[in-house]
Amino acid sequence: MNRITAIALFTIATLMTAGHANAQSAVLKVNVPFDFTVNSTFLPAGNYTFSFDTLLPNTLIIQDRAKNVRARAYILRGSIGAGREDSLIFHRFGGEYFLSEVGFDSALDGVSLPVTEPERKASAGRNEELAFLAGH
Repeated sequence: MNRITAIALFTIATLMTAGHANAQSAVLKVNVPFDFTVNSTFLPAGNYTFSFDTLLPNTLIIQDRAKNVRARAYILRGSIGAGREDSLIFHRFGGEYFLSEVGFDSALDGVSLPVTEPERKASAGRNEELAFLAGH
């Protein structure tokens, strides 16, 4: 009897974990028409997929499979609040773009990326402009 109970509990735990992983599978696809930087990684213009790492849920993965480019950003999920679903916000200084926010289809999944040293250097003495892209 104890073995049956243990198997039942294991099955329930496995199903709950799989359901939780599916709930975290937010994906945003966007054609970014300009080169941009994520953390210290330079990414060329292209068709990008933004999603969360399934093993590290506070890791954002940005990739263009056609160009075989990929970047990671460590973020705090839910840090931008509601109102920016399926969108990207970039900070622009001169001709340089830095990814600032990613909004998924759920307000709980929107993320804000921290300002990095390359972004601080690019912003020195320049006015900031925001660039907004909507995804699908």
